[in-house]
Amino acid sequence: MADGRISGSVTVDSFSAKAGVKARCPAMAAPLSYFSGFDAIAPTDRARLMADAVPFALLHGNSSSQTENPQEKRGAIVCLHGFTAMPYGVRPVAEACHGQGFDVIVPLQPGHGFAAAADQGREFSRMTAAAMLAAAREEVKRARDRYGWVGLYGDSMGGAIALILASEGLIDACATTAPALKLPFRGEVLCALFGWLNFSIPKRREMRFYAPCYPFENSRAGRALLKLSNQARRCLDRVTCPTFVAHSRNDRTISPIVVDWLRDRVAGPLETQWFDRSGHVMPLDVCGPEVSRAIATFFQEQFQGHHPHQTTA
Repeated sequence: MADGRISGSVTVDSFSAKAGVKARCPAMAAPLSYFSGFDAIAPTDRARLMADAVPFALLHGNSSSQTENPQEKRGAIVCLHGFTAMPYGVRPVAEACHGQGFDVIVPLQPGHGFAAAADQGREFSRMTAAAMLAAAREEVKRARDRYGWVGLYGDSMGGAIALILASEGLIDACATTAPALKLPFRGEVLCALFGWLNFSIPKRREMRFYAPCYPFENSRAGRALLKLSNQARRCLDRVTCPTFVAHSRNDRTISPIVVDWLRDRVAGPLETQWFDRSGHVMPLDVCGPEVSRAIATFFQEQFQGHHPHQTTA
């Protein structure tokens, strides 16, 4: 992911020119293994991450400059990847949103993306629901400081986190793919019974397309994911912002029943679309381009509805 120009816009690994450091979340006492899409990655940290895990920002022109009235600024989208995954997994959505004129920020979530097996096992087992939410809130807050309109997209676990932040009124629009509101039955039982232990098991991986992720799952990380899933389910009736969900009836990881739960409980406007030729990893699967365009179009419509005299392009 080298820096460079794409279609007249700038693709960067940092939002500002200053050297970045591992981000700290105010809600946590110790530094998190969370790397913001707003900051440059220090060379020592970059060396510890997989190439596809490096957070990034897709910007238009001098988008980091401050203006007196934040409502005059371009809209921004924050993208959150899924469990064991990394920013590469949501890049198609980020690029589609950028193509609609948005600035897009893609962080690396706590515990994820490390290259060395020792770092992977240690950092992933430290993942907690509180740390994941604190990191996402911090990234959205930083977007709020710079933009007058902020959308949030999340895939799977990222979708559960996005819905929680939507229920807190932190964003203007929310989009998800296969939000992790219900884990596979076996996973829920094992996490509930044995999540207090610390052990890892090999992960079943789909190899039909390139989808970089950790090759294992961890019991403590799984317990954190279960907590996020349960919390997201409980807060659906407080989601009032416009919300979009894409899912597949052939998803063998997250049950399609979650779409019914969203339809029944989400308080605000809800749009749903099915992409049944894909499996769980929707942005990277066969329907990925369609999914990404649908999400970008949804955000563009919400932004233009909020700012009828402005366009993102």
